[in-house]
Amino acid sequence: CPEDLQPDIFDNDWPLTIWYRIDEFQLISLKIIAEAVLLCSPNFLDRTSLPLCVSGELESQSLAFSKPCTLWASPANAGALDLANEIAATFAGLTIST
Repeated sequence: CPEDLQPDIFDNDWPLTIWYRIDEFQLISLKIIAEAVLLCSPNFLDRTSLPLCVSGELESQSLAFSKPCTLWASPANAGALDLANEIAATFAGLTIST
């Protein structure tokens, strides 16, 4: 890397991007890198994030249980029922038990 460009690359607070061997995680790393590059371009300087997506990625797919499932929320765990209800609202076929 040319010396005059090094401060712009290494001295800024760029987000750390970890590279994994698993394909799905590699797509996440590529999205982080692409977003960082685009946010430095003139068209996106006024933005702080971009809603990037990759065709077929897990985030863009509807996830559901293959059969009815029960999530147990312990009454002894403060906040467990609220979280369980939030999860059940997101995933079809999930019921809550306490």
